[in-house]
Amino acid sequence: MLPKLPLDSPYTSCYCEENIYFLVRRFLEQAQVKDTWDISAVIVSNTTKTVALWSQLKAPAANTAVIWDYHAVLVLRSRLGSHHRLLNTTPSIEEETWIYDFDSILEMPSRWEVYVGKTFPPDSELPSQYRSLFRVVSGEEYLHYFASDRSHMLSPAIAEYISPPPPYPIICGPMAAVHGLTNNLMSHFVSMESTSEGYGTVMDREAFISWCSTSRY
Repeated sequence: MLPKLPLDSPYTSCYCEENIYFLVRRFLEQAQVKDTWDISAVIVSNTTKTVALWSQLKAPAANTAVIWDYHAVLVLRSRLGSHHRLLNTTPSIEEETWIYDFDSILEMPSRWEVYVGKTFPPDSELPSQYRSLFRVVSGEEYLHYFASDRSHMLSPAIAEYISPPPPYPIICGPMAAVHGLTNNLMSHFVSMESTSEGYGTVMDREAFISWCSTSRY
C-alpha cells in the first residue's frame, strides 16, 4: 500500500529541505515502507542555483515556472523488482516510483512520470542556466549527515529571516554532530559543483529519469 502523508509531518514554507528531513524520518520508522521502497531525499539545483520548476504552488501564474536556488523532494523507489516489464503488464503501486513534493500543485505523491513530465521540461527546451541537476541521497544518509543552522535564510542587510523559520530547533544529524558540523546544507547537499564534497550522487535529467524508471533489482 502506498504510504500516505503522515499527519504529524511538519511543513514550513520555504524550508523544503527540513520538511523532507522529517518525512524521510517518518517513513524510515515504518517497517512496511522500508521493506517495499528505497527512501531517498533528492535535492534539485545547479551550478548557478537557478533551476526552473513548473507546477509549483509559488508560481506567479498558471503554466509558468518558479526559479528556485534549490528544492527538495522525497522519492520512494521500488525494491520489489520489475516483473511487470517482463510480462508486459501494468505495474502495481508497490512496483512504481513515487515522488512527494510539499510545494507542488500535483497530487502528493505523484507517479514519477507525471511529476517529472510536469515539473521539469527536457533540457533541450531550457537555457542552460535553468536546467536542473538532481542530488540523490539515501534516506539514512540524509538523516545522519544533514545539518542546517538556517543562516542561508537570513537577509544580510537586516539580519532577519527572509521567510519565518520553523518553530522547532535547528536540525543537526547525529553523524554531522559527531564531526562538529552545524551547517552543511549548501556545501554538501545543494552545491552541484564537480569539486563539491557532497553526499549521494548527482544526476542530470536523463540520468534521473533512468534511475526513477528502474527498480532496485
